[in-house]
Amino acid sequence: MDSTWTQLRYELALSTMEKAVGRDHPAVASMLDRMAIVKTNEGHYDHAISLARRAIATRQAAFGMSHPGITDSLLVLADIQNQKGDFDEVERLCRRVIDINEKTTEACHPGVSHAMNLLADLLLRRKKDFDAAEALFQRSLAMTVETFGADNPDVAISWNNLAMLYSYKKQFSKAEEYFFQALTIGERALGAGHLQVAVLLRNLATMYIVWGKPEHAVKHLARTVHTEDRHIAMRLTVGSEEQKRKHMNLLWRSTNDAISLVAHDAPNASQSKELALRTILNRKGRVLDTMTDNFSTLRRFLTTADGKLFERLQRVCAEHFALVWRGSIRPPKVEDLLARARLDQERQQLEIAMSHRCGELRGELQPVTIEQVQAAIPEGAALVELFLYVPVVHDTDEFKPGRYVAYVLLRDGAISWVDLGESDAIHKLTVEFLAALRRPTPTTREFGDVDTAIAEHRTAARTLDALIMQPIRRLLGPIRKILLSPDALLNIVPFGALIDEDGRYVIENYELNYLASGRDLLRLADHFQSRQGPVVIAAPDYEHITPIAPDAQESVARDPTRDALRGLSFRPLRFAAQEGRAIARKIDGSTLLMGEAATKGALMKVAGPKLLHIATHGFFLQGPSTQEAPSPFDEGLFGFDRPTHFKSNVDNPLLRSGIALAGANRGHENQALGILTAFEVSQLDLLGTKLVILSACKTGLGEIASGEGVYGLRRALSIAGAETQVMSLWSVDDAATCELMEAYYDKLLAGEGRVEALRRAQLEMLGHPDLAHPYYWACFIASGNDAPLRSSAETVDEGGRPDSASSERR
Repeated sequence: MDSTWTQLRYELALSTMEKAVGRDHPAVASMLDRMAIVKTNEGHYDHAISLARRAIATRQAAFGMSHPGITDSLLVLADIQNQKGDFDEVERLCRRVIDINEKTTEACHPGVSHAMNLLADLLLRRKKDFDAAEALFQRSLAMTVETFGADNPDVAISWNNLAMLYSYKKQFSKAEEYFFQALTIGERALGAGHLQVAVLLRNLATMYIVWGKPEHAVKHLARTVHTEDRHIAMRLTVGSEEQKRKHMNLLWRSTNDAISLVAHDAPNASQSKELALRTILNRKGRVLDTMTDNFSTLRRFLTTADGKLFERLQRVCAEHFALVWRGSIRPPKVEDLLARARLDQERQQLEIAMSHRCGELRGELQPVTIEQVQAAIPEGAALVELFLYVPVVHDTDEFKPGRYVAYVLLRDGAISWVDLGESDAIHKLTVEFLAALRRPTPTTREFGDVDTAIAEHRTAARTLDALIMQPIRRLLGPIRKILLSPDALLNIVPFGALIDEDGRYVIENYELNYLASGRDLLRLADHFQSRQGPVVIAAPDYEHITPIAPDAQESVARDPTRDALRGLSFRPLRFAAQEGRAIARKIDGSTLLMGEAATKGALMKVAGPKLLHIATHGFFLQGPSTQEAPSPFDEGLFGFDRPTHFKSNVDNPLLRSGIALAGANRGHENQALGILTAFEVSQLDLLGTKLVILSACKTGLGEIASGEGVYGLRRALSIAGAETQVMSLWSVDDAATCELMEAYYDKLLAGEGRVEALRRAQLEMLGHPDLAHPYYWACFIASGNDAPLRSSAETVDEGGRPDSASSERR
């Protein structure tokens, strides 16, 4: 949801309320408190503090300085300041709440116990004032028991707080006793599978780590993770994508605890490796997996009502993007912002309805097991799960700098793992490596000056390889086929362009198949028949009036932002036209759409084509959160020298990534008619599509979310149902891309696997002196099923039914 009009909606509601009841009414303060909480969740602490202070002033005007009625707003401000880290202010606010309660003769305000716990926690963790903290915890416990009874869940929290205090004091036996007291009450009141009980178990596990009892810690943390995974499986069956992401964010702490446990606290404890890997497999990329499964389930069992849901969702997305695009070119009008708010709310309601419908068709999602994933690994292959985690210092409950860990799982054999080091160092080298990959440009092809560019790249590639791939290779043994699931910034690294200790490119010795998660292997085991022949879309007529000149000689990058005059402007691609014709000739039964026929409308009508190849311009634009100071990301990773007068004020990354189709240059008010965003790509019907190739710039880029992959075209194609996808990581050269794609199709038609065929084509290009720099061949990566494409005579099934017995979701 765009923050600009979210704020506008609240402001309008606040203005309406103030006119109805007056500025000093307590209801206005309640609205201000809610707005402050929203701003806090967005990370806008200063704005949140301003709103909370307005709420306090409003309540003081209504009740007076020392009335219990103002404590709600005081506690909201205290929570904000606690998140911001202004602990002196937190202490002042909590003491004021407690003082107000002590001076009143009315019943105890429910927030006083919270204030006592918050203040005690501050005194415990920040000031190590154990005696004062214990006194406050004891008062809170007594107050809660008196107010709610001894078996209330809030009482369990009070016992938990005291247990944590004694853990800090190294009085572990007493802490253990109090934790079990909390667990007994919590399980009796809420049930053993409740999330609050999971938190109690996690805290107990932390105490056992500090106590030096790792086996006990693994046991209780495993219960925590299992409870949370079962709970999140139910939560993910309903709600919009935004709601699903919020649910997953709640698991951040226990996920890091599970990884830290094996990497730092209990590396030799039995079952610790299994716990860490199982946690990664069940949580990494989970929202993407659920959205993909939802759309797949609906398309497999499509009813008339389901079809209307899809149609309405497509229309809502198109209308929403048209308004967003106008707002990127000129300041949006108030009515446009309100319309965007309405459309976004309708989109979320449609996603919620689709989630409910999928739950009816599919039933409850189940956590996956290591054994299920292991059985899906092909013979001779290894799954490599990379994960960025944050180590926890359990004595102080503080966090160390983030680190990467790699887990290796074979079809047969034990789990192995290696800690790769601090993420900051790896990210710095990643930026240098990617900058070197994109530096060569015209000199290599026009003047043959490749030596200097390759030397610069090889130095950066070898340095990064030594940190990432070299430790992993030691765990792989003779394995040469890697199912690689990167994380965070490593999602945009072409690992094949790294240099090993023998001076060879990784691609020369390994086949790399990029996955969002090892859990993808279970989805890839489900095969669906295509319902339409291959579709090739190439070289759209961006002006919709000028045909493509077949004898044009210029080779340009398939990057629209380089020559933008206003907004985005797209230049004709001569080699994209050549590429489209060549591929259509190679693939029997292809539908070729070029020039004026390569429209957004035509692409939106595809229904499970066997193959979809698109050769055009692609783009990914930075959002409003982009830092103002220059950074390496502005010049080579994401921004790609976006014209300064084109400003993307859109929060949603799926609206900032897309491809250009016919008519994309037809005036800026109507430009959205010729641009297909990742948001809209996710609505395509690609169930049964064996291979999608986006032969364009930056189609593999997007906004990176640790643990959830890349929010862009890559994500959108997975949701749409594509079985395998080939996409680019930077601005590709038009002529070189045409050569690579023709070679790729030759390998595919010769029976090579969809991933291995790309590797073979890239190795051929590596053998050409003028194309040896990875800039030309390493830009494309493959993700998904590596099975060879079936013959063009394959039966096309109108229903998109499974062509194997393994269609059931695992």
